[in-house]
Amino acid sequence: MNQTIRAEMVANVLEVSVAVGDQVSAGHILLLLESMKMEIPVLAEIDGEVVDIGVLPGDVIQEGDPLLVIKPSSNKPSSGKTGAHG
Repeated sequence: MNQTIRAEMVANVLEVSVAVGDQVSAGHILLLLESMKMEIPVLAEIDGEVVDIGVLPGDVIQEGDPLLVIKPSSNKPSSGKTGAHG
């Protein structure tokens, strides 16, 4: 099952560090957000492929907004987590 990474707080999108089709590993930086003058990296929780990106640099996001979607690697089982960092 695909993992949707969601915003955990209101923030500005400073940088999108991946593109659709990119392979990522758990711990890979996906996005860089800014909230209350702090930069907050959003990290992948699973290994997989980025299949959708719903934000652009400069976007203002709200808590719970979908940021991007990762399709888990077929060679490793998913951890089952659906939360997000950021």
